[in-house]
Amino acid sequence: MKRIIQCLAILFSGTFLLASCLSDNGDDEFVYYDDTAITSFSLGTLNQYLHTLSSEGEDSVYKVEVTGSNYKFYIDQLKREIYNPDSLPVGTDAAHVICNVSSKNSGIVVIKNVDSDTLAYYSSTDSVDFSQPREFRVYSVGGVNYRAYTVRVNVHKEDPDSFRWNSLPADARFTAMSGMKAVALNGKVMLFGCNGNATEVFLAETSGNGSWTALTPNVSLSADAYKSVTVKDNMLYTLNNGELISSADGQTWNTVSQPTAQFGVSQLIGAGSRKIYAAGADGKPMSSADNGATWTADNVGGDAENLPASYAGLASFALTTDKNSERIIFAGNPADDAFTSDSTAMVWSKIEEYAPGSIEHSWMECNEANHYQLPRLTNLKMARYGDVLIAIGGKALGTSTDKAFEKIYVSSDNGLTWLTDDSYVLPEGFTNGSSNVFAIAVDGDNCLWIICGGNGQVWRGRLNKLGWAENQTSFTK
Repeated sequence: MKRIIQCLAILFSGTFLLASCLSDNGDDEFVYYDDTAITSFSLGTLNQYLHTLSSEGEDSVYKVEVTGSNYKFYIDQLKREIYNPDSLPVGTDAAHVICNVSSKNSGIVVIKNVDSDTLAYYSSTDSVDFSQPREFRVYSVGGVNYRAYTVRVNVHKEDPDSFRWNSLPADARFTAMSGMKAVALNGKVMLFGCNGNATEVFLAETSGNGSWTALTPNVSLSADAYKSVTVKDNMLYTLNNGELISSADGQTWNTVSQPTAQFGVSQLIGAGSRKIYAAGADGKPMSSADNGATWTADNVGGDAENLPASYAGLASFALTTDKNSERIIFAGNPADDAFTSDSTAMVWSKIEEYAPGSIEHSWMECNEANHYQLPRLTNLKMARYGDVLIAIGGKALGTSTDKAFEKIYVSSDNGLTWLTDDSYVLPEGFTNGSSNVFAIAVDGDNCLWIICGGNGQVWRGRLNKLGWAENQTSFTK
């Protein structure tokens, strides 16, 4: 009999626990006020200590305030964890923090001591040391049940807007190249370079130590094939002696079409999410919506005389107002003997709408009358990096006075203006000798690669914040 009573007691206890839940469904029959939980967590004002250099070059520290309520905390009731996915800025004092905690059913909140099992009542006016994870408990009013939560106040350990560079082993084979282009594909960086007579292909793992493997393609790649290398949907495309060829690995290539003879395509420029873009024999842009099988001449809304003769790169951005549309941007230089009195490169863009019935937009020139245009530099390279465009180039052309490889130029407005930014800097000690031959690529880990033809040097760097993992911010049953 005692065993039956014990079983019934356990059964009813389980029933009561299961019936109790975090969300009140309005049915008083199933609400038990021995249940409780932490329902909200926020921070007050915190101190941040920053370093700066005085006019004499001495390091000094100053304090600013951080509004903690701007950093939302998520409560994972399943794992019983509380944390801020958007970390507080580097230098924030996490050892003296005022926090605000709310509980369900007037639960009593206590904080466990770091070094013992001692519990202290939570107070919204007392500071808490969050330099390490802390255990918060919330007890039901009856004192029967409690929930324990691990609270983490995340603080960045590094400056989010600092660019960190690593020097990888130099490769002497790259110094023989007269031109090169690099792309990222499936965890690899692939370098295509002209050795004078043909295009060679090299491969490096993005997570590796920087060693390069020479590939042996099943077709002979022409000396100009490197110029057209493009990636779309994890496939490589290039124009090789008038043929459009594709490859999944850079080694085995298959013929797609004969676009030069059929459509007048002279060079691939790049790819967006839906189309591949190219320059026609007349220098005007063309596009293919079927991976190069057929090509259509695009509309040009500006003066076609201002289209580039050599291309720095192509990038695309989804529109913030319509995720089914994107802005395509390309940049480049005029012919060396054209516009010799100009100091700026040429930047063009267009909107691509993919919804049924959408109109076809024209390419428009971005070179407005402003003082912040992209400078005209030898072998100019442009790429998308995070939410901005970046560009790097060699010696000045035309009337440009910018120095070779002196700056990274940044555009945060889709190519309209180009500025320098203290967050985007070339590696300390960077040099390409007297050569203007180089290539850049952005891999899947947001690392920017710079490969130098002058000395074979390879650099891999990343803006700190683009390397941070994203925490979970939504939880479902």
